Amino acid sequence: MNIAVKRLQAVALLATASALGACTTMAPPPPRYVTPLSGAQVIDDDTAYSPLLRCLAATSANSVRPRIAVGEVADYTGRLDGLNGTVAPQGAALMVMSAISKAGFPLAERLDLRIARQELDYANSKLLGPDGKPTDAYRRIYSGSIAEADMIVLGGITELDFNIQSDVAEISIGPVGGGARSYVMSVGVDLRLIDARSLRVIKVISLQKQIRGRELRAGIFEFIGNTTLDLGVGRRRQEPVHGAIRAIIEKAVIDLIAGQRGANAPECPSNVPTVSYIAGSRPQQGASTGEKK
Repeated sequence: MNIAVKRLQAVALLATASALGACTTMAPPPPRYVTPLSGAQVIDDDTAYSPLLRCLAATSANSVRPRIAVGEVADYTGRLDGLNGTVAPQGAALMVMSAISKAGFPLAERLDLRIARQELDYANSKLLGPDGKPTDAYRRIYSGSIAEADMIVLGGITELDFNIQSDVAEISIGPVGGGARSYVMSVGVDLRLIDARSLRVIKVISLQKQIRGRELRAGIFEFIGNTTLDLGVGRRRQEPVHGAIRAIIEKAVIDLIAGQRGANAPECPSNVPTVSYIAGSRPQQGASTGEKK
């Protein structure tokens, strides 16, 4: 009896070992690292209005310019995309700050003070030092240590209208057909410049830009016996919504602050006729209209 039991145990162990060996053999090889696809090079995020902002910076380098604080520039459109979330950018205030910096005006940080307030709390408790060790050379807080803002910029994205115009042209001859579609949408931004001492609104700017898209397609649709043949090619292009809003913001900043450079500052163009996007490069500036501020 004991011999039979031992034989059964040996057979069971052999079967288990064989099964484990088979599992080891059938296990997939470790995955290889997948090299991500490379894309376009990183470039400056400029619009056709960026050279005009830099003109303001170059022509007012020797003048006293007010320090500007940027507050909330929110999305007030309420438009949502079912797949991608909000349609308008949520960082419009950052675009305003970048535009003011391109124009050469000094900035005062007021948008995100969380870390600054924490640093101030640590300094009030005498906890901040040069190297994190106990010392008498801790950071001291003096009256007037924080630079004041002379002006404030506030506003929002206030307009986002889809498909204010669309055109369709289609033709088919037998199984061969094609067509073209185009549509227009509009976006708008409202900004205001405020005196930081009196809270008097100095200037209000309301600007709108139209965004155009187009689609071209051609194809063959035919029934061959019980088989349906459907071949098609097409191309769809649209000016980027966020890029268009950045262009509006840069134009609005030009209109807001161009008059704050001093009475004797040289003039700069204030507008461009078109905004064109060329593959592989930043947005191109059309010929200046000669409009002066």
